[in-house]
Amino acid sequence: MSDVRKEINEVVQELESKGIDVNAHLTEEGQVGLGDVVEAALQKFGITEERFKKWFNLKECGCTKRKKWLNGIFSWKRRS
Repeated sequence: MSDVRKEINEVVQELESKGIDVNAHLTEEGQVGLGDVVEAALQKFGITEERFKKWFNLKECGCTKRKKWLNGIFSWKRRS
């Protein structure tokens, strides 16, 4: 698990170093992304960022940054 987290963090850092804004998707109203969907699905099972940190004794897990990264790569407009 930590290997995957390390790899994703390295990709995010590389993209940011090249000037790619992982939050660019947040500019449009009504848009949702893969990170939002993953977070919602995990929360249905009671898995939250706070619980994850507690289970693995972490001060910071990087969940929010990975969520934003996933949203930046895969996002779509929500139907009204």
